[in-house]
Amino acid sequence: MRTPRGVLIAGLLAILVPAAPARAVEYRLQVANLWESALYPYAKTAELSDGASGPGLERLEASLDQGAMPHAVLLHDRTLRWSSEAVARAYGTVRVLAEITPAGEGKRWDDVRWDGKPGERSVWMVLPTGSGRPQRLHRILLKGEGPLRQFMPFVPVRGSRSAAVKYPLDFLWFHQERGQIWDRYVSGSLDLGQGLGAVVGENVNQFFPDQVYLIVQQAAQPTTYKAVLLWRDPAYNFEAPQNPANPIQR
Repeated sequence: MRTPRGVLIAGLLAILVPAAPARAVEYRLQVANLWESALYPYAKTAELSDGASGPGLERLEASLDQGAMPHAVLLHDRTLRWSSEAVARAYGTVRVLAEITPAGEGKRWDDVRWDGKPGERSVWMVLPTGSGRPQRLHRILLKGEGPLRQFMPFVPVRGSRSAAVKYPLDFLWFHQERGQIWDRYVSGSLDLGQGLGAVVGENVNQFFPDQVYLIVQQAAQPTTYKAVLLWRDPAYNFEAPQNPANPIQR
């Protein structure tokens, strides 16, 4: 049996001796931006269902890992960036400052590594550097704690949840400036069950690309997260075929 003196000493030690700080864990995020047409040589019909995974998507992932994805389907004007303090606060995340290695020299992924605490969230942005084509993010492949899965971002309705959701970009900006986008809207619609989710800001100006916010739910162990963003032209931008007998003069 413990003596009262022993209990007192143990209590004082618990107060005076600081608890060991939580161990930092290394995380990694890899992002690739491709024309949507790059998906179809790999994916089977069943893998185009929302949330689906399969061997075709695994082959696409391996092609990116090996630097074998053709240059013709790569988009280099979408830049992975860390978030501003205001954006991190609006999404209820920690702000991470880390060196981002862009794709190039045989590499197909934008790549970033950082040390963080398990259970915290971080937010990363994919922003266009201009008004280049294509402008619409049509599909997205996400890999967190599980296989690569395919999603089509949608506007949440009636309490629906998904790992990829879409809002008008002006709407996101409005509520980000007020610091309430996560608590009021995104937290109830974004499914982070696999550790990675995407919030797509749909640009109402169809001459400019959408913007993407990638939310990482930091796991208890070192984890590599992956996102493949698949873009297409908006409907208005499809060019009509020319009549060979009456070509359009430019």
